[in-house]
Amino acid sequence: MFKKSKGGSTFKSGKVSSGAAERKELLQEMGYTFDSVTKKSGWSWSTPTAGSERNQPTEGDAIADAWRDAGERTQAAMNIPADTWERMSDREQSELIQEALSGG
Repeated sequence: MFKKSKGGSTFKSGKVSSGAAERKELLQEMGYTFDSVTKKSGWSWSTPTAGSERNQPTEGDAIADAWRDAGERTQAAMNIPADTWERMSDREQSELIQEALSGG
């Protein structure tokens, strides 16, 4: 099984899937931060301008919620219909999130 690491979650700890780890890395590049005060309190995310509405039970859930937020912000900034966004691959969504949220 997986060995537990000291301190926070790492990609190799088995706590989040590789897809979630890739999403988390991109979101962190875009200014998102993830935090958990205690395991019982759940996980939250924040940016300089926004934050999660409620704590999520797992880090993976917090990453998914932050991804949803980044997607909504990207869709609004680039006038992308929700049904079009849903049909996109993670790679396509990642590229658009980077373009829309990096300020470049």
